[in-house]
Order: sequence, then structure tokens, then C-alpha cells
Amino acid sequence: MLHLATFPLKEQDGDFGAAPTGRMRSGDIFVALVEYRADKELRPGHGLFAPQNLPLPLRADEFGPQQLQVTRPGQLGVQRFFSQDGHACCLYVVLRPGSRTPTDLVTEVNRVLRTLHFTH
Repeated sequence: MLHLATFPLKEQDGDFGAAPTGRMRSGDIFVALVEYRADKELRPGHGLFAPQNLPLPLRADEFGPQQLQVTRPGQLGVQRFFSQDGHACCLYVVLRPGSRTPTDLVTEVNRVLRTLHFTH
């Protein structure tokens, strides 16, 4: 699991950020990249995890309140499931536009996510 944010995170924050997204202020970003353990029903490269590789670039028009784990006024989210090098993963991003536009925030998210390197 990897958490990234433009605000302080706490060690006990949950996998998909229910607590930290409640602390977001205008212009903040929260990103969770979670790897699932494979089993008989959850197989990388199949079903929900059929798309291959980190789904970039994200687009501002993909974000909406209906994709949030916890709906909060002023927040927009996107969730993408994929497989990366045989690992089943979920990318979850929450934005709180206001002082910055959704497009500006998504541009920053894409810039940071493009620097990630996956290793076995």
C-alpha cells in the first residue's frame, strides 16, 4: 500500500483513506495505491483486474462524487482497478478542488504517479 497526499498523513490512516480525506482542505489531493493478495477468486489480469498497468493519464472528467468511498461535499474521486506485473491493484484518488481547479490537481497527480516504478 502506498499513500500520497498534499497534507500530513497519520500512520493509522486506513487503506482507502476514510480518515485522511476527512481532513482535506481546498486544493488538497489524496492518493492510495493498494495491492490485493491473489486468491482463487481474485486473479491479476482477470475480471476487475483485467486492465494492464497503472491507468495513466487520469483525466479531470473521470472524477466525480459518485466514485468516492466516503462522500463529502466538495470532493471528487476516481477509482481504477488494474494489474501490474502480475499484481492486482487499485488506484484511488480524491481531490478537493477550490483554490485549484480539478484539471490542475489531476495534472499534479499524473506527474507524481509517472515517477513510480514497480518492482517484484
